[in-house]
Amino acid sequence: MNSRPLRIAVIGPRGIPSSYSGIERVAESLYGILAERGHEVTVYCRPEYVPASPHIYRGVRLVRAPALNGRSLGTLSHVAASTAHATLRGDYDVVHLHALAPGLLSPLCRLFSIPTVATVQGLDWQRAKWKGLGSKVLRRAERSLVANVDEIITVSRDLERYFLSEYGRRTVVIPNGTEPTPLDTPLDQALLDRLGLVPHQYVLFVARLVPEKRAEDLIRAVRAVDTPFKLAIVGDSSHTDAYVAELHRLAAGDPRVVFAGTRPRADLDSLFRAAAVYVLPSELEGMPMALLQSLEVGVPAIVSDIPVHQEIFEPIPDYDLLFPTGNVAALAACLTRVLAHSDHYRGVAARVQEHVRRSYSWPAIAAQTESLYYQIVERKTRRTARQSAPAAILDPSRSVTA
Repeated sequence: MNSRPLRIAVIGPRGIPSSYSGIERVAESLYGILAERGHEVTVYCRPEYVPASPHIYRGVRLVRAPALNGRSLGTLSHVAASTAHATLRGDYDVVHLHALAPGLLSPLCRLFSIPTVATVQGLDWQRAKWKGLGSKVLRRAERSLVANVDEIITVSRDLERYFLSEYGRRTVVIPNGTEPTPLDTPLDQALLDRLGLVPHQYVLFVARLVPEKRAEDLIRAVRAVDTPFKLAIVGDSSHTDAYVAELHRLAAGDPRVVFAGTRPRADLDSLFRAAAVYVLPSELEGMPMALLQSLEVGVPAIVSDIPVHQEIFEPIPDYDLLFPTGNVAALAACLTRVLAHSDHYRGVAARVQEHVRRSYSWPAIAAQTESLYYQIVERKTRRTARQSAPAAILDPSRSVTA
């Protein structure tokens, strides 16, 4: 198989470097590695993410594409502008779409015969912020992806089963990954002091503050546990201001609950390393980056028993920190157990850490993605050769010589 460097266009992330997590964190890690491997990667970014265009970050070319104001219009207009530029430019070997929304424009990639991969991190139409028309548009985008792209990457077996059951479409499972957290650097004690946190004496939650993350269950569980440990909630509104206000109301009067807002990567490294336990009570996830990062650091994690969480912990048969989604009493019991037996659960976390470093390594994931790119490029080359062969045979101006 030809291993020449590829020209890759990336559509869907808001931009890199990541200011938080999610698709942007995936793009930063994955394409930084692919650029190191010699590929020419272009990530189309929202205007607010890069000061000028083009701009280079970790060897990745960042190009600004316009976006209208507003949550829905901003996403769709940015995707449309990015896809139009990528297809009309005409010199990309592969277009890689991230999330469902870019699927609306995937017919354009097919029209221009550009090999196209789509990564689905989750079923976005299920998320609370896309209720109503937004949910219907995303379902349409999902169907368009299935009909038009060459390959779909799903980040979990649960999503793989969904596409096979719903559409009869086989997908390639390539999970999200983690980067090693530098453990030889000192903790940012000044950051912890500003937040009123003591190392290894707080519970950590890191996620967008949206209803499907169920942070309210964690606040209620902490308030039900007799402990001096604090709860650090790291994250902020994602067009969910009313929900965030409700979280503050639930926490009112309990000084143990600290709302830390969104934090950059350097702050998160210290917050993960100094936590006693990480908790993710979600009812809906694709492949949670913050959870993987906490496990990579070796922090015990309490999680809801949704399929993707079960998938991550499946190789640890005696892992007993999964609880039924929405069951506050069960979550409180897990918290009580972890805080009372910290040495035991640190030992369990060390085994999970080894598993995560083996199975969710970004270099290995980048290699799998690169291999998939080459496969679809090779398929296009073979198709083009087959289509041109009859013309060569029938063209009387061509002669065959011995």
